[in-house]
Amino acid sequence: MKRPYLKERRLADVLALIQVLALDEYAYRSEKGLTDELQVSPASAASWREVALEHPEFFRVSVKDDPLVSLTARHVMPKAQGPRQPLPADFTQQLLRTAIELHDRQAEAALRWRTWIPLLAALIAGLFSIGAVYIGWRFGQSSVREQNQAPRGIEQPAAKP
Repeated sequence: MKRPYLKERRLADVLALIQVLALDEYAYRSEKGLTDELQVSPASAASWREVALEHPEFFRVSVKDDPLVSLTARHVMPKAQGPRQPLPADFTQQLLRTAIELHDRQAEAALRWRTWIPLLAALIAGLFSIGAVYIGWRFGQSSVREQNQAPRGIEQPAAKP
């Protein structure tokens, strides 16, 4: 799909996934781990993995037997001794804002065609008006001709010599 944010309830799923993967102690999560942590399946897709795959701007999905989902920003952060540290709250906030902005842009782009409706309506109305004037003019011309002709069944007087 060209505009994945326009799927019903997709933004809420992306925001939830960002929060879990950015702030939780575990940087990588399986489908079961995500469902356990969020206590619900995604509303906009069949699985959390599918949500992550449709949003590579935020998430990466490993291709192992048990695919693990991670936040790209957290994955590329330098690894200190031990597990990866959660992202700072301000960085997580910026990721959430970015997701909302992407959603708003896609929604605006999807509605852009509506600006053409008044123009098309005016154009169609103009064409119908021109057609009506032309038809009226054609019928008006034929009725003038009929008035100028003698009625049928009545003979014209003969001209005097």
